[in-house]
Amino acid sequence: MTAAGRFAGRVALVCGPGDGVSRATALAFAREGAAVLVAGPDGERLAGTALLVRDAGGQAASVVADVVRDGPDAAARMVSAAVERFGVPDFVFNDASVTGPRDHGTGTGTGRVEVDWAAAFAAHLTGLFTAMRHELAPMTALGRGVIVNTVRATACTERLIGPGAYAGYSAALATLTATAAHESAALGVRISLARSRTGSGSGSGSDEELAERVLLLCADEND
Repeated sequence: MTAAGRFAGRVALVCGPGDGVSRATALAFAREGAAVLVAGPDGERLAGTALLVRDAGGQAASVVADVVRDGPDAAARMVSAAVERFGVPDFVFNDASVTGPRDHGTGTGTGRVEVDWAAAFAAHLTGLFTAMRHELAPMTALGRGVIVNTVRATACTERLIGPGAYAGYSAALATLTATAAHESAALGVRISLARSRTGSGSGSGSDEELAERVLLLCADEND
């Protein structure tokens, strides 16, 4: 980690499961000098990511915030934690990942598929919408900031729920992001979508590649 990177003195809020691309992005921000607050539903994974950053010489903290389960309260908690610990975030990365029910075939049928569908949309769209509303508030108050969204599905069921749901919420997420970008541009906040490559798994280097794309979207011509 370096105190002289292109994001030195800045603050990054990384929201996601705490591993995979959200962990890679937190480490990438820290390598460029940013203080990082990682937020999400899994306290153990988040703490592990924060520890990796600190062990490498960076600044990091974590907060448990499940926007799918707790909605606005969780969104407000993670933004407040970032502001109180490091200051108003300059950058936010929203990794809208979801893991489906791990019933291993014990809950088959239409009802089970509908539950999977609803869970995927709650995590990817409702959760993201709720998070962005609270992330934007302190950023627009200062007239600056960057938000980058992405979506990466993790299928844990054997039924063919993944492709249909993924196509639906990916299109909706892209539209939500584009609309938010248009609405926020005049307020000084840039919002972008970092698209992940399909078919690449954990450990293939794709998490780190996506993290670098996120940082490129956060950077401006002076960085």
